[in-house]
Amino acid sequence: MILRVWIISFAAVFSLTINAGAMTLDGGCSIRFFGQSTLHDFDGQVACQPFIIQTEERPTGRQVVQPPVVTVRVSEMNTDNTSRDKKMWAMFDNEHFPEIKGQFVGLDHELTLEQLTTSENGEVSLEFDLQIRETTQHIKAKASVLTITPEQIVFIMEFPLSLASFELKPPSVMGIIRVADEVRVEVQTTLHRQEPLEVSATDRER
Repeated sequence: MILRVWIISFAAVFSLTINAGAMTLDGGCSIRFFGQSTLHDFDGQVACQPFIIQTEERPTGRQVVQPPVVTVRVSEMNTDNTSRDKKMWAMFDNEHFPEIKGQFVGLDHELTLEQLTTSENGEVSLEFDLQIRETTQHIKAKASVLTITPEQIVFIMEFPLSLASFELKPPSVMGIIRVADEVRVEVQTTLHRQEPLEVSATDRER
C-alpha cells in the first residue's frame, strides 16, 4: 500500500535529449503497488499530482534540473476494495498526513544518461528521498526508459518498500488476515516539453 512517486527528477535524462537552453517540462506519473496478505494478493493504483521541472543553462553550457517535490494524495490511493482502502488510509493517518512526498537530491543526470546508454539491459539505479508521515527514507529504485522523443520521455521505476521502515503498522482483519510488510511499487512517469512562446519581430526589436 504505498508508493511513491517520485521519480521525477530522473527527468534530468530528458533535459539531455536537447542540446542546450533552458526549458520547462510538464510531468505526470501513474503508480501501481502490489502487496500480499495471508488471504490473497492485492494491487492498487494512484496518480501523482502534476508537476513542473525547470532547467537552466549555466555558463559552461550544462543544464541543471531543479528537482520538484512530487506528491501523492493518500485519499486517492485505490485498491478497488472500499473496506481495504479505508484501512490503508488509516494506516497512513490520512487526516494528519494527507500526502506522500518524494524528491531526488544530488542526481547526476549526465552520469545517469551515460549509464542508460551503456547498460547491457538498459537499466540504471536511481536514489531518492521518500517521506511518509514524519519519516523520510532513502530509496533505491531500478529505472529503465520506455520511449524518448524530442518532445517527451517515458520511463518506469521499480522498488520494494518496507512499511515497517516508515513506522507503519500493516492493516489486519480480526488479527487473522494480515498484510505483508513489503510492497512492490512501479512508477511510470511521462515528461513533456512545453512549447516555447512565440515572439513576434516587433517584440524582439523592443
